[in-house]
Amino acid sequence: MSGNMFENNESLSELSDIQQHLQHLEERFGADQLLEQAAAMIDLRILGGRKLPIDPVLWSPDHDDRFEKKIGFPEINRNQLSAAALKAGVFGKGGIIVRNLMDGDKVNDFKACISNSLKSPQRFSEEQSGSESWFRRSEYVAKGPKGPARIGGGDLSSDYGSVWAVDSPITAAKLIDFYSQLGLREMLQDYFNEAAVLSVRKWVLRAVPPMKGGNKGWHQDGRFMGQDIKSINLWVALSECGEGAQSPGLELVADSRRKIHETGTCGAWFDWTVGPKLVEKIAQDRPLVCPHFQPGDAIFFDHYCLHRTAEGPNDTLPRYALESWFFAESRAPAKQQPILF
Repeated sequence: MSGNMFENNESLSELSDIQQHLQHLEERFGADQLLEQAAAMIDLRILGGRKLPIDPVLWSPDHDDRFEKKIGFPEINRNQLSAAALKAGVFGKGGIIVRNLMDGDKVNDFKACISNSLKSPQRFSEEQSGSESWFRRSEYVAKGPKGPARIGGGDLSSDYGSVWAVDSPITAAKLIDFYSQLGLREMLQDYFNEAAVLSVRKWVLRAVPPMKGGNKGWHQDGRFMGQDIKSINLWVALSECGEGAQSPGLELVADSRRKIHETGTCGAWFDWTVGPKLVEKIAQDRPLVCPHFQPGDAIFFDHYCLHRTAEGPNDTLPRYALESWFFAESRAPAKQQPILF
């Protein structure tokens, strides 16, 4: 494990042992804020993700329909957030916007974390060790590249792009602390009727450059991850973005139907995207929206939500955001490498 904080980590055969060590480290990190502690927590989360239960848990999508009269995505404030509100928003309307979920100080802190992670010399190096604190890839990341770290192909940029949260252990530890302050672990336990997990590949720090009219493909994450999962995505804007702003936002179809649409047809740019002509047809009776987000605003949706990064002919500024996909522990997509929350 990173820093040899637990040299016999492979001997932690029981999930409860891993969770106990993880809790101890979280307490130590709260006081010390050390990279070695944060990196060790990432290792434990990944190891624990290999020991998750596989027996399905009974779960119902029933909700109280509190947003029945709302057109489009309902909006609430942080103090109104609950498992019941999430269910009514996601299953009743396709998603739910939460205003002021994150305060200004945390927004600025996480923007700095993303910027530092993107610029980290370790991110561009063949050597993944060292004392530099903003990038470190765990040896337990499945099929992780030995060279410069990438999520997808293309050249690395020190200004824009994406970084897996697990590759930035300090940032990941701070995010877990933020989730704890929200009471998110308990809330998602109620939402899923079982414990929630994160994953290596769907927990992402993002800095998107100005689009200037460029197009991003419409897609549903269920197209990649499968439909036999239980998920919810927490997307937090760290920049003012969307309708009327100077940074690219999100375009989404507010649609509660549990359906994966066909891809690669109707003028689609790629075989994995939903064609714009089909999107137009869907949007005839389902609202297509580009919400205006202030820094700290957030939206929750699941793997059925049809969305894309918004076109922005007048965009002049980058958009920073946090993307955190949570899954029910017994119904998490293995290819995304589930990890303990």
